[in-house]
Amino acid sequence: APENGVIFKVQIMASHKSVNVDTYFDKTFQYTGDVQVDSHEGWMKYLTGGFDNYVSARDLRKSHKSNYKFRGPFVVAYNNGSRISVQEALMITNQKWVN
Repeated sequence: APENGVIFKVQIMASHKSVNVDTYFDKTFQYTGDVQVDSHEGWMKYLTGGFDNYVSARDLRKSHKSNYKFRGPFVVAYNNGSRISVQEALMITNQKWVN
């Protein structure tokens, strides 16, 4: 079921091919946390987290960048299950972007 409202997540990888989330992230990155998959514009996008505030997602991105060898994790946003820009999500939720 799609999530309601604006949710911020961290994208850790994208691929045109599907990977087995139960084994791939542990073997490749030594990451055993939860991984969600979203098929978007011909890509399989691999995501972690799910926050109603941007700062929590930003903090998770920083943690993933420091602790795992993900290639440039970044914050993404969804509104009622549909991907939107982070800027749009910040406007909808009346939050400020923080570096």
